[in-house]
Amino acid sequence: MKILGYGDRIPGGTFELLSAFENAINFRGRGGFVVSLVNRKTGNGPLNIVLKHLPRGARRLKVTKLNLYIDENCLEADPEKNYDSSVPLLTLAPELLRDNLNALKGFLTDAAPPKSMCFLFSVSAEAAFRSVFERTMLERMKKAVRFLESGDYVRGARYLRGLGFGLTPSGDDFLCGYLTGLSFVEANLPARVDVIKDAVYDNAATGNFISNSFTYCAYNGRVNEKTRKLLAALAGFEEKRLATAAKAALRSGHTSGADFCAGLVYGCEAALKNC
Repeated sequence: MKILGYGDRIPGGTFELLSAFENAINFRGRGGFVVSLVNRKTGNGPLNIVLKHLPRGARRLKVTKLNLYIDENCLEADPEKNYDSSVPLLTLAPELLRDNLNALKGFLTDAAPPKSMCFLFSVSAEAAFRSVFERTMLERMKKAVRFLESGDYVRGARYLRGLGFGLTPSGDDFLCGYLTGLSFVEANLPARVDVIKDAVYDNAATGNFISNSFTYCAYNGRVNEKTRKLLAALAGFEEKRLATAAKAALRSGHTSGADFCAGLVYGCEAALKNC
């Protein structure tokens, strides 16, 4: 095994197996942080360790300053492969960003999977929520987003946290995207969003260790490789580049990528209102 890349927010310590999937093996350490062994398809992230081949059957992960131990196997951590997960610092023009966000909404309307939070951009997408449970969840999502839009960030976050399907529920993914959008605009424009970020983050935590780790990174302006490319595209003039980056982002989980992108749009728009 050889490390192809590793995140800059991986804490030292010993981590026990939490869950294993085709493209990721997740380990939980003290404090609830989740560090993931991933393949190149998933790519770099603040808490990811990228390997060419995932070690099926791995049970324990130990991280030191110089080495990584997967069970009894020692891998050297080459500093040149340390991934910089900070949101990109770019020349960001507010009007161009607004135009690109609208273009992203259009792309998500056409390409997002059913039952994602991209129904926010298309009323017709609400038809995919059919059962009583799904319709109730849909209404709660809509109410939560209205709270966020009205400035009631505490209730918005509390209504969304833990809400939805999947390993990381839709509401958690949306809040992660929302915090990322706030962090991105804050890093590149004079946006006053500290109060918003604190209110959302302080009320987003659940018992889902993976969601909490993602949210922590988003709050601190840390993003994975796919998101970094999408943010760079949102600052640029190339529509094709934006579509390519958005398409890649949608490949994360079943609806996770779409839910994240929906939150990203709303987070960027909220930050632009506070510039």
